[in-house]
Amino acid sequence: MNIELENKYLKYVISSKGVNLQYIDKITGENYCLKEPASACAQVKIAGQYYDASLASYSNGRISLSFGQTGVSAVIGVTSKERYLIFEVLSLDDRDKKVEEFVFANIILNSTENFAGCAMALNLKTNVIEVPQANKRLRAMCYPKFGFSGAQVAIIGCPKDELRTIMQEVVKDAPELPKSSVGGPWAMDSEGNRGSYMFNFGGLSEDKADEWIDLAKEIGINQIDFHGGNSFRFGDCYPNPETYPRGMDSFKAVIDRLHDAGILAGLHTYAFFIDKRCPWVTPTPDPRLAKDATFTLAQSLSAETDSVPVIESTQNMSTITGFFVRNSVTIQIDDELITYAGISKESPYAFTNCKRGAYGTKATSHEAGAKAHHLKECFGLFVPDPNTTLLEEVAARMADMYNYCGFDMIYLDALDGEDILGGWENSWHYGSKFVFEIFKRLEKSPIMEMSTFHHHLWYVRARMGAWDHPTRSHKKFIDIHCAANEDLKKMFLPGQLGWWAVKIWSGPQGEPTFTDDIEYLCCKAIGTDNGISIMGIFPDNISKIPIYERLAKIMKEYEELRRSNYFSESVKNKLKVPGDEFTLIQNPEGKWRFQQMQYDKHKVEGINGWSNEWKVKNKFGKQPLCLRIEALTSAGSYDAPENIVFTDYRDFPDRATAPGISVEFSAGENEAIYSATNNNASQKGSWSKIGKQFSPNLNLSNHQALGVWVYGDGKGEVLNFQLRSPEHISHGIGEHYVLVDFIGWRYFELIEPEGERYAQYSWSYGDIYSIYRESVNYNNIDSLSLWYNNIPKGEKVSCRLRPVKAMPLAKIKIVNPKVTIDNKEIVFPVEIESGSYLEFYSMDDCKLYAPNGELIKEVIPQGYVPILDEGENVIKFDCNIPENMSARANVTVISRGFIIED
Repeated sequence: MNIELENKYLKYVISSKGVNLQYIDKITGENYCLKEPASACAQVKIAGQYYDASLASYSNGRISLSFGQTGVSAVIGVTSKERYLIFEVLSLDDRDKKVEEFVFANIILNSTENFAGCAMALNLKTNVIEVPQANKRLRAMCYPKFGFSGAQVAIIGCPKDELRTIMQEVVKDAPELPKSSVGGPWAMDSEGNRGSYMFNFGGLSEDKADEWIDLAKEIGINQIDFHGGNSFRFGDCYPNPETYPRGMDSFKAVIDRLHDAGILAGLHTYAFFIDKRCPWVTPTPDPRLAKDATFTLAQSLSAETDSVPVIESTQNMSTITGFFVRNSVTIQIDDELITYAGISKESPYAFTNCKRGAYGTKATSHEAGAKAHHLKECFGLFVPDPNTTLLEEVAARMADMYNYCGFDMIYLDALDGEDILGGWENSWHYGSKFVFEIFKRLEKSPIMEMSTFHHHLWYVRARMGAWDHPTRSHKKFIDIHCAANEDLKKMFLPGQLGWWAVKIWSGPQGEPTFTDDIEYLCCKAIGTDNGISIMGIFPDNISKIPIYERLAKIMKEYEELRRSNYFSESVKNKLKVPGDEFTLIQNPEGKWRFQQMQYDKHKVEGINGWSNEWKVKNKFGKQPLCLRIEALTSAGSYDAPENIVFTDYRDFPDRATAPGISVEFSAGENEAIYSATNNNASQKGSWSKIGKQFSPNLNLSNHQALGVWVYGDGKGEVLNFQLRSPEHISHGIGEHYVLVDFIGWRYFELIEPEGERYAQYSWSYGDIYSIYRESVNYNNIDSLSLWYNNIPKGEKVSCRLRPVKAMPLAKIKIVNPKVTIDNKEIVFPVEIESGSYLEFYSMDDCKLYAPNGELIKEVIPQGYVPILDEGENVIKFDCNIPENMSARANVTVISRGFIIED
């Protein structure tokens, strides 16, 4: 007999063999259960394999299940609420203790278009992979580690526009779930969740509060985030006594001042991680600090010896540490902490080059047979054992600080390190456990965010999208960010477009932030109604870095208009289109409008006939030329004696290709031939790779430019000369592209890493941080790879390559730059040094700026203002440069379009 479970909106039918038959919208009668392939209502996992339920029966609110030849059976209690169902594991008969996972709800839908299905975990025994929203997969799992009995899930099937209110019912009724008035299913209702904030990394004290309040108003910001580490200590939340001499009372006084000014305050911690200066570490280490290995002393240890001999093998131990590395070089013996710099991995095993009495503990003698525990560490911080009360104590300290000081927001940074607590497979549980422990102690609901996201965190999450700022390709990064934030609407979460840092020129691995970058960010924030967050601007530096003050004025104008909901939905829809650019203008009556803009940036690689003449398509009407010229870094001659032959390709053992791509490669003393054939139906993702690892790593800190001659075949493929550092040092990937749209020999200086064009191709590596944010560490280069991509379908491409040389960077001066359009030329009688830039808007508005945005001087151009015709224009750039140097510059052509009306 079939099992039929019903409520107001849903009829869920399971066959007697445990197969899902129907998931019916009772209003329309439509069955949303996926029929092909059929799915079982429950599963057990044994020895890595899933076994479907084979028999199912129902009586008195209980579903009894059997799982074929496994011998496992289970009972699930069912409670039918008016608008959702509750499944609870009552028992799992597993006499042999072989079940690794019990999937006690498992439903697959064919659509979420009009009828929403959702599974919501009701406690920390229950794991649900999908974030709460309208999902096609509704499943809930439990595990022996946390106990099977008592695992609960709410199953929802309802009209789509009813989903959020039903989610609110579920959370209200669930005794084990935290209830946030501004998070989870209530997040969309809170105005504060759409606010914008700035970062305080330690300077906001009682005597500086007014300066910070003035700065927040100057930028248009209504929230301030207190980042720990300097303001207060991670772990025990001990306030910095130099900034807060009265401890928590000083902190509270500062926040009271902010509140009086209408500014919210945020507590920004490194989640559960523990600073090495905390009382849990020094002078006596707490036994509840987390360990991942234990050794036995092979002999007694005096207080002076710098070697710790142990019985067990040390083969799996490492001395590699780093910010993201899950490893420490600290062992605990009794009440002493010892750090080591070496490891003897062959018998007799030992930790060597030790520092005794580390972190303020006392060096003492230890008897043979004593236990030496290896402590866990990540982000340079220790970790509580999650199965002890120390995790709860850390949560309590954070809650106490939040409550006493009157904070309004919490950001749990470093929560993405939750895997260190109990492994990746259990990170959902322990990370959520810590958050729940905080929340149960809070006196008011915070605007809560965290650096990771999974199902349970949704219940308290108030907004999402606080990505770290880009270092290069700012607008492309913003587009990617906005696209990701679009998914937040399905989760009923407001978006965020932080964390943004205004960049000044600091060398070739980064790009400065210009006014149009900030306008682009602020336009997308208005278009999507997402808040922003700003870091790096403080009361003591805003007047010292001129670009900060200019951009602050822009941010204030945009932010105040965004928060007042000044613009119509039709205007917002235009602003949020990826790639479309606008500037804010005010008409004589004081009404704010947006004008269309276009910024076409071209990199001039040298005055040699192939990069200093290019085409710009003006999509607007005919208008006078406006532009920006940025002087870049250059390098000397390819044949200069100080250059290093980075590679001649004769030792390139690493090989990899995408499916359907074949490669041929040969290398002689002075030339290599690299060929690849695309047997697929698409150019995108047609990559191949050859490369090598360097051992030891290379130090190219004084040779950061690459020079290479390429003989192209003109087929449009992309060559990528890619540099990397060891991952524990840097996650950055240094992309350097050569578009092979030429035939014959051409010389390239590869200096600035790519970001903008990365998204045009499909690679087998990389993410938004490794490409757009992180930078290669030239002190430690461990690999060079040469990639192809964008190979025409069905064709073979082939390039000849001369040796890659590493060359010193050189600052240059671009002297008297000249721009020509249609035989009409304008000359700028000026010297532009690397990092400086010139902006030209008219003969009366031409300025030269220093790398920090300081106005160097007004420039009076010579000649005539060229005219940009509507459509295609040929631009030519010339200048004077020092001998044996390339004229490398970014030239951005700026054009204006129509004013947007409601």
